[in-house]
Amino acid sequence: MAMTAAVKDELSRLELTKVSPRRSEVASMLRFAGGLHIVAGRVVVEAELDTGSVARKLRKEIHELYGHQADIHMITSGGLRKGNRYVVRVVKDGEGLARQTGLIDQRGRPVRGLPAPVVSGGIADARRRGGARSWPTVRSPSRAGRRRWR
Repeated sequence: MAMTAAVKDELSRLELTKVSPRRSEVASMLRFAGGLHIVAGRVVVEAELDTGSVARKLRKEIHELYGHQADIHMITSGGLRKGNRYVVRVVKDGEGLARQTGLIDQRGRPVRGLPAPVVSGGIADARRRGGARSWPTVRSPSRAGRRRWR
């Protein structure tokens, strides 16, 4: 198993009990792997992930923490893509989820970066786990050009 697959599999099995780190992970995953879309005048929140276990965990966390129903759609490989991708999508009240996770502000404008509670809180590990799950690859610390976490 490649390092990226092993890391993502291990992180998807990690169970957290506190709400604050769980919310930080969800916000990080939606920020790094997701986006906001306007469909028929409504805000839709999406996150594209490369493993089914991470997509299922994100869907479960969105429902348990925020009370929103998320759908998972599998995109089969083709062309330049290798392997299947999974899209977690919240259509019904996507704007509410975007506000709750800090993707948009009170005026409905997209927010740059992560929400203030995620960045300023003492939950850097949750932020890293969410980011690591959503990035396409995770590199060994010994390799040059590795991603830096602050």
